[in-house]
Amino acid sequence: MTEPASPFVVAGAGAAGLLAALTAAQAGVDVLLLEKDMRRGCNAEFSGGLVQGAGTRFQEAAGIDDSPATLLADILRQNRGRCDPAVAELVADRSRDVVHTLADTVGLDLHIDAVAYAGHSVRRLHCTPAETGKELIAGLRAYVRALDRVDFVDAAEVVDVNVADDGTLDVAVRRGGTGLDRLRARHVLLATAGFGANRALLRRYIGDAAADSHFIGSENSTGTGLEIGLRLGAGTAYLTAYEGHSHLNPKYGTRLGGALPALGSIIVGTDGRRFAREDVSNSGFAASLAAQPGGRGVEIFDEPIHRRALANGAYAEAFSAGVVATFTTLDALADTFGLPAAALTDEVERYNAAVDAPCWLGRAAPRRRLHPPYYASAVSSGLVHTQGGLTIDTAARVVRPGGDPIPGLFAAGGAAAGISGDGPDTYLPGNGLAHAFATGLVAAETVTAALA
Repeated sequence: MTEPASPFVVAGAGAAGLLAALTAAQAGVDVLLLEKDMRRGCNAEFSGGLVQGAGTRFQEAAGIDDSPATLLADILRQNRGRCDPAVAELVADRSRDVVHTLADTVGLDLHIDAVAYAGHSVRRLHCTPAETGKELIAGLRAYVRALDRVDFVDAAEVVDVNVADDGTLDVAVRRGGTGLDRLRARHVLLATAGFGANRALLRRYIGDAAADSHFIGSENSTGTGLEIGLRLGAGTAYLTAYEGHSHLNPKYGTRLGGALPALGSIIVGTDGRRFAREDVSNSGFAASLAAQPGGRGVEIFDEPIHRRALANGAYAEAFSAGVVATFTTLDALADTFGLPAAALTDEVERYNAAVDAPCWLGRAAPRRRLHPPYYASAVSSGLVHTQGGLTIDTAARVVRPGGDPIPGLFAAGGAAAGISGDGPDTYLPGNGLAHAFATGLVAAETVTAALA
């Protein structure tokens, strides 16, 4: 007797897969959730854990006037209109539902980040107390694993999917890194992340610079979902898109987080001079930093900025690791980092003198003068995760180039084409998690309705 098809197989237990499994299970659907390797983590765990939410009750309590339409306008302004506008609208519209689900259903303790990140017209990034992706995913994963209708299997990688003659999906699963098992499913969600860990795919779709950059995402991001979809004739879009990071400390395996420029930090090159406006997005600044000699710079700030930044989990971890040093003079700072002291002193003095000017190196107001003691850290750039992938519709169904859906196949998060335009500079902070959570949620709702 043939084993009955599983109603819903979710490949990948990151942000998209976890929220999809939760949503379907709560609607009475049995879910088989397969994770490639929990030990390697998921991209959401390596993120800052910042969840976009427009019009949430947390914003209302804080007196922040926001709406999905305002968030959508910010997304489209940042990506210069380079995305599927219907999917971007979907992400914006469901962002509030995502935040409330994480708070009310999962029970996560959320607050609105105090920093107004570049590209956002209002504060709308929600986070857990430690402000880390690790904390966010740990809470979500613990909740999902306790659900009776979710069968969570680790060390089980979905490596292929084919449409069977009876309309079900034939799923090939590699368990424990060895032989293949096969199972049948009525619906499959590819929530397998992007291809940031696959140098060959990076080189093919984005270029040598991305392939050679320092990668700080999950090693599970090998592009499996993209390759499965391509074999089934799926369309793709925005494969050059990725999130860059410009505050990395590779020597220590830490990062300063992306909040410092919004708080008032500056970044200088090896010549002691600023080379670009720092108040662009973290991802957008990455290309400018990578173009500097040695691909490195020094981020400089002061005591008030340091104290505010300690609320951010990434910065607090880096500071505890000894990445950030303190100096009473700019001469001492310059000596430690091998910078020309005269040039650095001149640059900081020029910056301080110009903070009240309409514009300084393109940097928008508000700005503040830097005072001793100074804090500084060596920084370099890297790649966090890719943002292009399989084309989907507003039901999160994978579609062919002509727009026809592939029966039973869904994609969410990094496996799907995102809302971040092309390259790194059109990424709006929080886009990755917002897209992952919203598309995972919608995929589960679509499956649930089909099974009803």
